[in-house]
Amino acid sequence: MIADALVLQVFIAENAVLATGKFLLTDRHKSFEETKPIFETLAQVIPPGQPTDLRRLALVLVRTLSRVHTEMVRPHLPILAPPVFASVRDVVIPVKLAAEAAFVALFSIADEESKVFDKYTAGPGADLPANTKRAMGDYFKRVALKLGVQVRERRDAEGGAGGLGLSNDEADDEKEIWSVGKLDVGADVFDKDL
Repeated sequence: MIADALVLQVFIAENAVLATGKFLLTDRHKSFEETKPIFETLAQVIPPGQPTDLRRLALVLVRTLSRVHTEMVRPHLPILAPPVFASVRDVVIPVKLAAEAAFVALFSIADEESKVFDKYTAGPGADLPANTKRAMGDYFKRVALKLGVQVRERRDAEGGAGGLGLSNDEADDEKEIWSVGKLDVGADVFDKDL
C-alpha cells in the first residue's frame, strides 16, 4: 500500500514537472517574481536523493528552457547551478547525461564559452563552498568546454537548420515536455482504411 502511494506520488510529480515545462515554454511573458518559486522547486527536485526519473525530467526542462528562453532562466542561475552540478557525476547514466546537457545549456557554453560561467563564479558563485567552487571550475575546464564545442560543431554541421538529425536529442527533450496533457495517436491515424 505504501509503495503504491509512493509510485502515485512520483507519477504526479513527474507530470507536474512536464506541465510546468509546458507553461514555461509558452510565449506569454513571465516575470521574475512569477517564475522564482517554480525554479526554486526545480532546484529542490534536481539533487541526488530525489526519484531518478523526476530528476532527469527536471534536468531536461532546465536544458530546454536554457536553450529556448535564456532570458527567463539566467536570473535563476544561482539557484540552479549547484544542483545541476551536483548531478553531473551521477551514477545513473540518464541523469548524468541530462545534467551535463543542462550544465552546458545553463551556462550557454556553446555560444558564449566561458563568459557566463566566469561572471557566475565572480558573482553569486563566489559564495559557494571552496571545494564545490574548485570542483565546478575543474569540471568546467575539463568537461563542459569540450561538450560546448561538440554542441557548436553539431549545430554548424547542420547549418543551423537541422535536417541531419544531429540535434534530435534537443527536439526529443522538447517533445517530451510538450507531451503531457495530450494523446499521441500518430500522424496517420485518420488516413487508414477501417
